[in-house]
Amino acid sequence: MGQGGYLSIYNTTPHEWRRTFQFAYQMNSWEFPTTIAPYTSVNIYIEFDEGLFTHTGDDKGEVNYELVGCPAGQAQFQLIARLRDLNANFIEFPARLAPDTDVPVGGKLNIGWRDNGVAVFILAGQHGNLHVLKNAA
Repeated sequence: MGQGGYLSIYNTTPHEWRRTFQFAYQMNSWEFPTTIAPYTSVNIYIEFDEGLFTHTGDDKGEVNYELVGCPAGQAQFQLIARLRDLNANFIEFPARLAPDTDVPVGGKLNIGWRDNGVAVFILAGQHGNLHVLKNAA
């Protein structure tokens, strides 16, 4: 047993999201859907392994999604969890964090981990004009 909570993901874009990569090390729960349809949401339960003989410093989960129908090499983002940390990495496209902060290509956005709670990640708009919303700090 370890820290656990939910990640609510909202795809408010016209693009289907297709999972291209998933990896977990010392995660009791880290399973993301193969696709997330446009204008839908999913709730993912995440739990870190914090057992008695477990080194928690290297707990890690990663998942990559691409926005279907966008130009190749311009449509992937990644969600990464490490113990008590949850981030979005914008590998191939920029996004705008409402109201006025840009997240550049290659930029990282801290989503905010909520033990026994819910972290929120929302990607809105369409390719070329994407906006991201998350939990308040």
